[in-house]
Amino acid sequence: MNNIRYDSSKEYRNAKKMGERELLYWQSRGKDGYLPALEEILKDEHIISEVSLGIIEVPIKKVKGTLYRSRKSAFAKNFMPLLEEDTEFAIKWMNLFEAQQEEGIRDAIIAYEYLNKFYVVEGNKRASVLKYLDSPSIMANVKRLVPKYDEMDLNIRIYYEFLEFYDKTKINMIWFKREGGFKELEKILFDYIKKNKENPKEFFRYFEKSIYWNFRKIYHELNGEKLPITTGEAFLYYLKKYGIEKSILDKELKLQVRLIIKELEDIYIEGRKNIFHDVFLSLIKTHSEKHLNIAFLYRNRIEESTWVKSHDIGRKYLEERFKDKVTTFYIENVEKEKSYDVIKELVEQNYDLIITTSFDYMDSTYKAAIEFPNIKFLNCAGYKSYRNLSVYFGRIYQPKFLSGILAGTMTKSNKIGYIAPYPLPLFIRSLNAFALGVKMVNPKAKIIIKWTKEWINKEIEEKTTLELINKGIDILSSNMDTLIPLIIADKYNIYNIGYNIKTDHINPKTYLAAATWNWGPFYEKIIKKLLNDEWVITSTKNREDLRKYWYGMDRKIVRLYKSKSLIPGQTEKLVGIMKHLIKNREFDIFSGPIYDHNNNLIVDKNESIMDEDLLKIDWYLDNVEGELERVIFSTDKQV
Repeated sequence: MNNIRYDSSKEYRNAKKMGERELLYWQSRGKDGYLPALEEILKDEHIISEVSLGIIEVPIKKVKGTLYRSRKSAFAKNFMPLLEEDTEFAIKWMNLFEAQQEEGIRDAIIAYEYLNKFYVVEGNKRASVLKYLDSPSIMANVKRLVPKYDEMDLNIRIYYEFLEFYDKTKINMIWFKREGGFKELEKILFDYIKKNKENPKEFFRYFEKSIYWNFRKIYHELNGEKLPITTGEAFLYYLKKYGIEKSILDKELKLQVRLIIKELEDIYIEGRKNIFHDVFLSLIKTHSEKHLNIAFLYRNRIEESTWVKSHDIGRKYLEERFKDKVTTFYIENVEKEKSYDVIKELVEQNYDLIITTSFDYMDSTYKAAIEFPNIKFLNCAGYKSYRNLSVYFGRIYQPKFLSGILAGTMTKSNKIGYIAPYPLPLFIRSLNAFALGVKMVNPKAKIIIKWTKEWINKEIEEKTTLELINKGIDILSSNMDTLIPLIIADKYNIYNIGYNIKTDHINPKTYLAAATWNWGPFYEKIIKKLLNDEWVITSTKNREDLRKYWYGMDRKIVRLYKSKSLIPGQTEKLVGIMKHLIKNREFDIFSGPIYDHNNNLIVDKNESIMDEDLLKIDWYLDNVEGELERVIFSTDKQV
């Protein structure tokens, strides 16, 4: 008999304070801080089937809400209670708390599962008590609601992967935020079963309850959660390195997990050792007599495109830095349809490295790389790599975010125009980063987006800019290659924000800022490796590569220009603080909570979007209005 007495009223008051803090956190950000209700979430969703899972053990962290909107106001979003201590609700909560401490809550709750999150039909207070006590799981009688498959929705694509995985394993504690994770884990599990002749059903249960749970416990003890990935992602990385070990001691497991966290930190917080390695090699191999012939392909003319201009500045930087060790050549205004033929001609002229500086050249460069394995290729903004083809880009969304802070503080109408060429993920990513910057300082402001569907078209750009001005904007941010939108905005005394290179001399009275590229140091890094007979492939397929694919403000590949004469001192100071945090990787722009324009929670509090998902971003932030077009992955004309 357990004679320990619990002050359940004290515990309830403590839980209530936790709930009130959670409620205040969300409400101060203009969001609903009460418990999510599945009735509200499903009002616009298409459910194609309802499947009974029976009574199963559910991870308590995945119990996210209640079914009925009428019950949501009794709890904060973290499931902590909000009603006064003298209510019948509070008395029942306290009784359940005592029951859990003395003998354990035995009755299963009733819940719906939707997108691997659970919503309570009956047993909200039981869930609340177990959440408060930080219990790992809860028994639940579950019905699964299966949404219609949507190729354009990343969350649903991942969920369908999970459904296949769950059908084979009945494991539901592990989750990934990228495609392919469940398939990789499934292969590891079934390979182990086959090799060791395990009983699948018994092994899966042991794997989830012992192997995964032991890893999770130690991973959290060592603060692994600070990394911007799910515990499942870290666990999969661990399995790839060490495999499945059934009888490992906690001491040895802790050592392995500590090493895993360190390796993951090096992946997500790029190790200084790489910088030292580059410097060291440049010192010991300075006497190389090798000469490189390098060709650049530009999609437009240098003098009409700020994007091309930024790369040509990088090309000239190479000539200046390497003198007679490199010879560069460029061809401008190369059409997408003719790019393969041009690349082939350059191959025949014996160029050592061919740099194609446009997303539009991705397929033609990939084709040429396969056909000509002895030539090195670089493609900017694409995602198709090969053993002699490396891809590269930069985190231009970082200075875009900072320019959003400027726009949010400077606008008076709370209407900010934004013009961009195509709804490709790379432009939607920058738009959302800009919108997050605006939202940080001005939740009331809206961004109105318009797409030109052309890289350069002066007539369309002029028409689109005037349409935005007629909607009452007082700030315009351009993601276009020409200066047309900025020049027109200047004529109407509208503050404007540029892109690619700094052009404040054109309109100094209205030019607030610009997110700019600094390709020279990046190209220098590549050329040093080639001169030292080194070649490193960077792809978008491996997490380890993404940090190299996406150099940011920390490596000075992307920068922010801001007008000191137009921006107030306090605003400039705020931008400086945020710039410092981003450069030192102390602040993640795409950290939650983040909601899309349909009020769907894209990123939860204390979580961040993984690089893999940023590459395929297909949603708009909730303060973006206008032409919210579906993401595209090719600039080919639609017929």
